[in-house]
Amino acid sequence: MKNRPIVFLLLLLLTSQCSQKEATVAPKIATLIGTWKLVQPDSSYAVTLQFAYDSANPPHDITPFLASGKASVNTYTLRLFATLDGVLVAENLASTQVAGSPEAMSFEQAYFTNLKAAVRYEVTTNDQLRLYHGGAQPHVMVYERMK
Repeated sequence: MKNRPIVFLLLLLLTSQCSQKEATVAPKIATLIGTWKLVQPDSSYAVTLQFAYDSANPPHDITPFLASGKASVNTYTLRLFATLDGVLVAENLASTQVAGSPEAMSFEQAYFTNLKAAVRYEVTTNDQLRLYHGGAQPHVMVYERMK
């Protein structure tokens, strides 16, 4: 009889843990998931950005993404964090170290600088994404969803 309160508390603890809802991604943020192709600023390079939900780190107020893509020469990875109000933060950008033409390398470095400075996102339609980045003047990179 003395063990009843302990057993009851253990059962209560176990059932309360089972009833917790699994974290879900808000529909506005879920529209980011997929592969996007850079269309502005105009580029002769096939630059891509792919958003994949970071399932190891469920969202709370901020949704984490594992992002990757192809720049003018190298492939890259980074972590992106998005909020419902359009805030976007990029960190830990890493890329392969393949050499290319001076023009391609210059474009790639500018792209990486802009991507790391991303501060806001906007999905204007289901097929268009705008990433705003800071600097001396605010700028925008426009992507279209790849199908």
